[in-house]
Amino acid sequence: MNNLVIADAGPLIAFARLHHIGLLPQLFGRVLVTDIVFTECAGRSDFPESALIQEAVTRKQLELCVAPDFSAFAQKIDAGEASAIAVAIEYGCGVLMDDKAGRRMAMNADVPVIGTVGVLVLAKRKGLVPLVKPLLKSLATSGYFLGEEIIIAALAAAGE
Repeated sequence: MNNLVIADAGPLIAFARLHHIGLLPQLFGRVLVTDIVFTECAGRSDFPESALIQEAVTRKQLELCVAPDFSAFAQKIDAGEASAIAVAIEYGCGVLMDDKAGRRMAMNADVPVIGTVGVLVLAKRKGLVPLVKPLLKSLATSGYFLGEEIIIAALAAAGE
């Protein structure tokens, strides 16, 4: 991935829960968020993460952008994922996405994909977090779905 990534709602919520949104610009440089994704994850007062995501935009850790036409993708995945993929294609960059169907569609469109767990492993490799395991445990405890196979693979990749 280059110095730009497009973020979907799931990873933004995950990094807000971990209080680590700041890792994203440290790892990727610019982090774009489509207007659709922003509304999904920051436009709801019932999401405790909303304020943290809004604050990240104010601090310019996340940059808002308007999605181009994403109707070609929207039949099989939600609007946020579809808008993120459309922007990634337009900018020629990767997407930060956890949803399986969205990831599959991005890969079919030759868009590089990294998920929350992959970012945590990358952050450890670059010395930005000391351990991945407590972060994964915190996410799982908060109700963020992480499959056991993904956790095992991530810990192996992180050398834990």
